[in-house]
Order: sequence, then C-alpha cells, then structure tokens
Amino acid sequence: MMMKSFLIATIVFSATITHALEMDEKLTLRFLKVSNSKKTILINRGAEDGLAVGDHAKFFITSGVIARGVVEKLSPSRSIWSLYRVVDPAEITDGKVLNLKIASPVKITEDPSKSLKEEPIPGGTEKMEMNETAVSHKEVDATVVDEADKKELEGLGIEEEKPISKSNGAKTKSSDQTSKKIQETSAVEPRSSERVFINRDWEIWSALNLSMLTGTTTDPAATAGTANDATNSRVDFTAGFEKYFSDSHSEFWKKISISAFGTIQLNKSAAGATTTTTQHLNIGLGGSYHFLNPADSIGKFISFGNISFGVGNNTSTTETESATTDLKGAENFFSVGVGSKYYLASGVGFRGIVDFYHQSSGLDYPASGAVESRTVTTDLNGFRFQLGMSYRF
Repeated sequence: MMMKSFLIATIVFSATITHALEMDEKLTLRFLKVSNSKKTILINRGAEDGLAVGDHAKFFITSGVIARGVVEKLSPSRSIWSLYRVVDPAEITDGKVLNLKIASPVKITEDPSKSLKEEPIPGGTEKMEMNETAVSHKEVDATVVDEADKKELEGLGIEEEKPISKSNGAKTKSSDQTSKKIQETSAVEPRSSERVFINRDWEIWSALNLSMLTGTTTDPAATAGTANDATNSRVDFTAGFEKYFSDSHSEFWKKISISAFGTIQLNKSAAGATTTTTQHLNIGLGGSYHFLNPADSIGKFISFGNISFGVGNNTSTTETESATTDLKGAENFFSVGVGSKYYLASGVGFRGIVDFYHQSSGLDYPASGAVESRTVTTDLNGFRFQLGMSYRF
C-alpha cells in the first residue's frame, strides 16, 4: 500500500514539473505589451513553456536579430523581459509575432581596463504587470521555425557565444543575481541605440564623377616629340558592386570593403563640318577603409578612405564631309581619396568622394604619307568629385 501511494505521488509530482528550456532552444511568441522606452516587454510565454527568471534570449525575425533580453518576472503563461540590447527598435511593437532563442549573457571582454564606463543594468526598469486574462499564448502557433526559415536564418549572426558555465547546471532564479551577472558579463557599451545592417554585406552603387584635370599630350610626329599642355573637364558615369565583411571575426576586416566597377565617358564636339566623338570605357577594382562609424551603421555618416585602379580603352571617331577616321587606344588610371556614406534602414544609401585622379591614355594613329604610325599619349592629373547612390542587400 505504501509503495502504491509512493508511485502515485511520484507520478503527480513529475507531471507538475515544467520542462526547462536549454541553451539554443527556440520559441514562437507575441509581444503583448511594450513600454514607451521599448526596454521592458510582456510576452505570452511563461513557466509552462520552460522559461525561468534569469533566462537570457535573442529575439529574432527572418531578417535577423532585433533584440536581446533577460526574464525579470514570470507567471505560468506570461513573462516580463528587460531588453538590454535593441538592434532594431522599429520591430519592438505591441502584437509583434517573432521567435526567441535561449542564449548566454553577452560577453565581449574580461579585461576591466578596456571598459569605458559601467552600466550595471542596461535593460528597462519600467513597472509592468502580468494579466493572465490577456491574449492566450495558445493563439501563437507553437511551431518554432520551418525549414525555409531555418535556411534563411543561417549566418544571420544569431549563433551563440560559448555558454557561461552555471554551477551544478542550475538556472539563476533571482533578479539580484541576474543583475550582477549582466554587470559582470555584458558588453561595456551595448549597441542598443545603434542600428546596423544584419546579413547585408553586398551593395550595388552608381555615381557621377566631375573631373577637372590638367596634363600633357605628346605626339612623336611633332618636332622632337614636343609635349603640349592639355586640359580636360568632363563628367563620367560609374557603376559597380561592393562587398563588406561585417561578420568577420577580425576587427580590421569589418572596416574593409572591396569593389569592382565600370566607368563610361562619351564626348561629342563639332567644328564647322567636322564632328569628333570620343568614348572611354574602363573597368577597375577598389578598396575602402571605414572609420569613425562602423561600415554597417544605419542613420550615421560613415567616413572612409578609398584607393582604386583600372584599365580600359578609348576610341575617337572624326567625321568630315569626305571621310571618317576611326582611332583606337588603351589607357589606365588610379585614384586615392576620402569620402562619406549614409544609409537608410531600407538599404538605400548615399555617398560622396573627393579623390586625386591620374589617367594615362593613348591613341594609335596609322601611317600617313611620310609620317609613320605612332601613338599619341595624354597624361592627366587632378581632383575628381563623385556623388552617388547605392542599395545594400
């Protein structure tokens, strides 16, 4: 009889134990209430779903992580969270359906000398009550993410840091212990107010270049190959792709981008019955180093230095009433400059660059009478101004 009673008690006790979420486990949820500061939230998940006071988690949608937080209060089907890192405030709204992933507290440095300031509890402090009669947590499909979402979420930066060990595997149960752990292990300067691109490391861009160049033109057929002064003011159109490395483990590479681009210039001039059309087509490679603000910042001016070089060809067609002359040649260029970029949350960006530009080009002339075939070269130097737009994806 005693054995039977013991077994029944054991079964009843086991049935009341709620499964605790482990590291990396996910839940689908809804924000039931969001504070004005967006640092305190009420969600429709609680102890019945395996959550416990002191749990840390990342909140994410298919486009990436939008916030990190810690459980402050708990009821069977509700929990109040303090958000200590908000990546995208626009997504923190009442009624928002998204996922959470159990995570370890943020840990960036163990060296106190690297700390710029102390932030004991970076999350919210607003008072918020749990109402069990609010929207039932059963209204949200318990499915975490389907296979398509999993593939889309791969590489979005939601992978966890190495879990911080907990004595005897037990979860922290008090807000005081949680606050202490946040103080010791969270980032010194959480990017809660800084919006950045997540998994958008490619960019397509275009720009207009206004050049004011001076130099020399050398014709071997002239007396002793005399070089004549040359000036050139023109507008070029450039378009290209740029690759960033925001997910790199190297702080240096996070500031670097590389680009491939093409430039076209078309000029047409007329003098009496003679019309001359010149065309320049170039392809190039470039590299940029970003400073002052990270290269993936949204809503901030990003300064950068740039160097580029390339090769191309040029043609000149002269038409008169009696004949048409076509000339072809090759050219090369390089530039060094500084500029600034600015991005909107949609991915649309604007850029401006001032650089020093050098171009060396030649036109091949055929033999004519006593004059042998030759290449007339032109070397130009000067400053170039570039204004353009882009799209980050």
